[in-house]
Amino acid sequence: MACDFSSLTNLDPTDPDQANALLQQCTAALTDPKLWLWAIVFTIACAAVGALIGKYKKAIVRDAILGAAFGPIGWIISLCMPVAKLKRACSGCKRVVDSGDKHCRYCGASLATGATIGAGKS
Repeated sequence: MACDFSSLTNLDPTDPDQANALLQQCTAALTDPKLWLWAIVFTIACAAVGALIGKYKKAIVRDAILGAAFGPIGWIISLCMPVAKLKRACSGCKRVVDSGDKHCRYCGASLATGATIGAGKS
């Protein structure tokens, strides 16, 4: 007896031994180490592809988590999300501005130098 829907539909409701045998077969299928190994490998591979997408998007951790959690659907979500912008602090007013800006939008100071803070929310 295999663990599938056809076995369940052909199950005799008056025979408890047949139901017990089907339950044991399904439990053995779910606790098979090969199944869990493939599930772990698939999750890691999906996370790696998500991280590659995130490398381009400057959001490696976000996209790796999406890939691990949702698989190929997470990749599509990652591709649809915006590219994260790097931020840095203004040398004049110390407020956070985009790293591509030439002048601070708050005080007007030149932003020729400045340390990058990290990826921010866009």
